Amino acid sequence: MKIKKNVILVIVILILVGFWAGRFSAARAENKGRTYYDYLILMSKVSDLIPQVYVDEIDPEELIFGAIRGMVKTLDPYTTFLTSEDFEELKTTTKGEFGGLGIHISAQDNYITIISVIEGTPASRSGLMAGDQIIKVNEESTEGWSSSKAAKNLRGPKGTTVNITIIREGVKDEMEIEIERDVVKIASIPYVYKIVDKIGYIRITNFNATTGKDLHNALIELEEQGMKGLLLDLRSNPGGLLSQAIETVDNFLPKKKLVVYTKGRVKKFDREFYTKSKYSFNSAPIIVLINHGSASASEIFAGSLQDWDKALIVGENSFGKGSVQQLFPLPMNNGIKITTSKYYIKSGRCIHKDPDEELDKDNEREKEIFYTESGRIVYGGGGIKPDIVIEQDTLNRFEIAVRRKNLFFNFAVDYIASHEIDMDFTVTDGIFNSFVKYISENETEYTEKEFEEGQAWLRNSLESQIISNKFGLEKGNKIAIRQDPQLQKALELFEKFETLNEMFASAADTTDVKK
Repeated sequence: MKIKKNVILVIVILILVGFWAGRFSAARAENKGRTYYDYLILMSKVSDLIPQVYVDEIDPEELIFGAIRGMVKTLDPYTTFLTSEDFEELKTTTKGEFGGLGIHISAQDNYITIISVIEGTPASRSGLMAGDQIIKVNEESTEGWSSSKAAKNLRGPKGTTVNITIIREGVKDEMEIEIERDVVKIASIPYVYKIVDKIGYIRITNFNATTGKDLHNALIELEEQGMKGLLLDLRSNPGGLLSQAIETVDNFLPKKKLVVYTKGRVKKFDREFYTKSKYSFNSAPIIVLINHGSASASEIFAGSLQDWDKALIVGENSFGKGSVQQLFPLPMNNGIKITTSKYYIKSGRCIHKDPDEELDKDNEREKEIFYTESGRIVYGGGGIKPDIVIEQDTLNRFEIAVRRKNLFFNFAVDYIASHEIDMDFTVTDGIFNSFVKYISENETEYTEKEFEEGQAWLRNSLESQIISNKFGLEKGNKIAIRQDPQLQKALELFEKFETLNEMFASAADTTDVKK
């Protein structure tokens, strides 16, 4: 028992002060006259007493790991204790492809929340959406789960299935979905094409090791095609590598311009990041589309272009994930990922918003005024606030059910198997009626009003899905955007204004552009 007590005590002390001893000796955590060391002694006394007197035999690992997780839980969702198994999981996520669903998640409100859904993955085909809250995985409650634990349970070999239960804002009942896992390959820039006339369209889904170079090549390709306006779509982009956020901004600013800086309580984690490239794209007005699922590196990119007056930001408030985590090793192959600083962009705005911080008119942080390079007013409060707000359409109950049951994808698979499809394919009345019958056969209920409201969207989504399955995601995307009111509203701005300055002037007079 004496050995066990000593081991526990040593582990506690290592965890609590191994990397911070010198720091806390100089900076005391005062509380009613007590120091941090006082509380450390309290912690060690408890860990010493429990194994001596508790009614059952104590597992030291379970006891100490529970104590660590308790400490971490008082901080933020991004500070995470990593067991040796978690480290292995972390290695898996950095390999670029894995058997999974294709979602980015975060632990919020004591459950797992979907931050974004990767296009062309099992998750997107199953109708999962940013904001969905996963409350069960294979009938097991996710209450209190870390994001790493959720990832471990959601991933698995290609071809295996996982059952999840979600709740969705605006939908009364829980949704149960069975999803077949597949190898998830994440393309950073899946779409590059002229969307209408001379307007270029680039979709950036994440920031991986090649995003800066890929964006550079995409810009040159569109310039050679005579592009006169550029629409950059960063909706539901969860971010990625900071280096690539900076490298993408390189494409639009000259050298030695501040992109982002980090600031924390400890000076060693304060850093500044500047552009390095000589190339600067200046040939066309730019609109950047963002939404609630745009986070981290995508917020740095959009916010930097806004601060330097290089683009008009359009859409919805971004997610507000602007904190920096550092990984520290611990004994026995464990580790801890700690939030050490926050991201600030050139205007001085902090990107980060605490998950429990409400975004509303009474939020004082949202009233903080900052200025762009030319003196335009932008606002704080966390995340990036668009110059022009364009809200996205929400699906009705019937449309949600069709997506949730994966009916577009399944019908498209069956249809392509028995029909010849070419690039001129359109959904005729006969094909659509067959799809409506298929919907009914799959026990999907709807009212006449719901059907009328969703008919155009259903027809277009079916056509997009069939083309995607046959000719690839980009071809299908060109059809899907016809029923994307947020994107179509953005395109109208190119038609209305010839220059970026005209767009800025209009935005200054516009408080809200509704769908």
